[in-house]
Amino acid sequence: MTRKKKAPDAPDNRLAQEALQRIHELHRRFLETKPGGRRATLRQADLRGLDFSGMNFTDAEFLACDFRGANLRGAVFRNAQIFGANFDGADLSGAIFSRADLRGTTFSGANLTNTEFSGADLRNGTVLGHERASERGSTFRGATLDGANLAECKLKGADFSEARLNGTDLSGADLREASFRGAELVDAKLCGAQMNDADLRGAIVAGETAKSGALIVARTSRRLKIAGDALAEALRRHGEWVASGGRKGKAIDFSGCDLSGIDLSGANLAAARLELAVLAGAKLRGTLLAAAVLRNANLVRADLTGADLRGADLLGANLRDAETSGVKVGALPGTALATAGLDALRQALEAA
Repeated sequence: MTRKKKAPDAPDNRLAQEALQRIHELHRRFLETKPGGRRATLRQADLRGLDFSGMNFTDAEFLACDFRGANLRGAVFRNAQIFGANFDGADLSGAIFSRADLRGTTFSGANLTNTEFSGADLRNGTVLGHERASERGSTFRGATLDGANLAECKLKGADFSEARLNGTDLSGADLREASFRGAELVDAKLCGAQMNDADLRGAIVAGETAKSGALIVARTSRRLKIAGDALAEALRRHGEWVASGGRKGKAIDFSGCDLSGIDLSGANLAAARLELAVLAGAKLRGTLLAAAVLRNANLVRADLTGADLRGADLLGANLRDAETSGVKVGALPGTALATAGLDALRQALEAA
């Protein structure tokens, strides 16, 4: 399905709150089969920041509309056509989208707590922009989906990177090729879900979720059991590797490993490879992570107080609720390296 989309900020597509209320009243009369009723049909409308809370738009049509930052708490969109819409940063807590067409829709950074999506179509969709067509899957990057119901949803290729899905119902959902990199899934229900080629590397998988047989066909992080003397020896050899410029010892490579809760405070992990590692709740106070590769690592609730991250690669890392006070970032003296992925670090500092 394709739709033609205007320039994003065209002056004639902005809707005022009063106009939305009039459209809702006409739609309410339509649903109740009262005289003068009219089905709500909006295309490429700019609805940013509007208040939809409690409104009922069952069977309505909102094609390629912009809902960014809108308040949709408790709103109802059953069976609605909402193809190619943008809900980034919106509050959709308690909203209902049962059996809605949400192909190609984005929910990055949105609040989807207890939102109802059962039976909704959230597959890829092609939206025609004013310059060229773009194929996109439904995106939930960095969204909060605690208690949301996505049972039986079509979510093939969906992006849940860095999202929080605690107690989320994904029973019977089509999650083939979906990405959960850096996400948090605690007690999420996966009974009957299709997980072939789903990517959960770097994700926190705990509670009932970790026991699910659906994960057998997915790509997941491997739990690394290293502590005591074995950890001390690995750190000693890494330190030797750093001091000798790679001529002696052995570099640490914990890429894709689950190191949740590990205590590496004050350790020398300079230039260590920690790509896609799960370091949720890890203690990294004063840790030397200069030039370390932490790309797409999961650092949710990690303690990085005073850590040295100069020259480190943090692109795609999840730093939600991480303690980042006193961290060192920027250029690494004597090299051409500088900290990459500072946006995530700034967000963590702002949230503190």
